[in-house]
Amino acid sequence: MLLNQIIATTSEEVGVSWFDFYSIGHICFGIGLFLFFSLFYSIPKARGDTPIFSLLLVFILTFIILIVWEVSENTWFITLGWKFENRVDSPQNIFTDLVFGIIGSLASWIFAYESFEKEKKHWPYYVFGLISFALWFGVFIILRYLTFMNSPMV
Repeated sequence: MLLNQIIATTSEEVGVSWFDFYSIGHICFGIGLFLFFSLFYSIPKARGDTPIFSLLLVFILTFIILIVWEVSENTWFITLGWKFENRVDSPQNIFTDLVFGIIGSLASWIFAYESFEKEKKHWPYYVFGLISFALWFGVFIILRYLTFMNSPMV
């Protein structure tokens, strides 16, 4: 029973346990948001112009959107019937989702700094970001499948 409180292994535990397959999705979300906002940094920098955003601002915007997402997911999405099983996430699940999103964006930030500042190349960063996003999305799909495979039939 304790393991199920930590890791969701069935659909009934999704959003209640500390970790579920959506936690991995938040890594993808953090990577994707950071990739998007970093365009406002990298495109001007590639042209030799002063970037509109700093990488710190890119991270802060990513973090704010992760928080707004969690609030929206557990308020408006419930009201609209868009939330998985119409169940509000537990505080520990919300915390874990935020941490995983931050991990995804921090990894992107570290690689962005290495690519943009040290190597002066932008394309490796975006290749890394897209590959990372795709790999984590694959893990998300596999974990989602395993969670529903373990769930009782409805």
